[in-house]
Amino acid sequence: MNLLEPGCLGTCWYGKYHYLEPWAGCAHDCHYCYARFRAPVKEELSRLNTSFDRPRPLAPASDLPRLVADAVRSRDARIVKLCRYTDALNPGFVRDGLAWEVLDALAGSPVERVILTTKGLPDERILALLRKRKAKFSYNAAARPAGLDLEPGLPALESRLEAAAALARDGVKTTIHLDPLVAGLDDGEPLAALLASLKRLGLRRVMFSYLLLSDDILARLRQKLPPGTCARLAGAYDLSRADEYLPGQRDSASYSLRKDVKRACVARLAEALAGLGFEFVICSLKSAPGPEREEFRHAHPCDGSFYA
Repeated sequence: MNLLEPGCLGTCWYGKYHYLEPWAGCAHDCHYCYARFRAPVKEELSRLNTSFDRPRPLAPASDLPRLVADAVRSRDARIVKLCRYTDALNPGFVRDGLAWEVLDALAGSPVERVILTTKGLPDERILALLRKRKAKFSYNAAARPAGLDLEPGLPALESRLEAAAALARDGVKTTIHLDPLVAGLDDGEPLAALLASLKRLGLRRVMFSYLLLSDDILARLRQKLPPGTCARLAGAYDLSRADEYLPGQRDSASYSLRKDVKRACVARLAEALAGLGFEFVICSLKSAPGPEREEFRHAHPCDGSFYA
């Protein structure tokens, strides 16, 4: 696992950005997290002699900000995404100031754009930095509807949304990432309640993507959820075959949503978002035109530029 890596083949905006991974592991410890099962993460956790829920920096904390600045300069990184396998706002690193130091190093670097996607809660110093450097930072607050208990370690949703709303009011490009949505379970009353909260807070830019389901994730969910709930969740997927979500990365093999389930869910979401006046992206719709893209013409193309 490297501090800075090019964006992955198979992801939107491939070739135009780099991932920054300042630490391995994530104290948020969400039940659905795919990162805990990826080979580079497991190898790095072993090297650092820690577990996934006890994240550690990839380098000594005193050296990390300098190494971040050096890495983006040496790789001529123009757009940096935080993060692929962790969360830049892990609570321990927010408390001790290391998260701010990493963001400050990026703010002072030649990087043109920093895309921060987080389930964490920024402190006042981080909020001030993002406001001050709003031409450089995009802020993506990842949030789920409150139906299923999949994120017991996260800060309160209300606090996270209020922080996002404060940044949006101050001119920081702010997007809410409804991620991961569980098709058939999230797209009813829980989603309606969340969208009402977003509208009330003035958070009108939304994107969404669906739960990645692999054998490892399914086994963990079966440990954490009531059997009936887990059976309903799994029933939305075609469990006959798992395909590589990212080409050439076997440990990314995941099951696909059943086509009828996905289409019905996308239609409900697109109708709700358009009806409430949201700007939105459907992550399954790529930038190339086609029948599905035309059907949901209110959605922005999913080419990465919406949230950057």
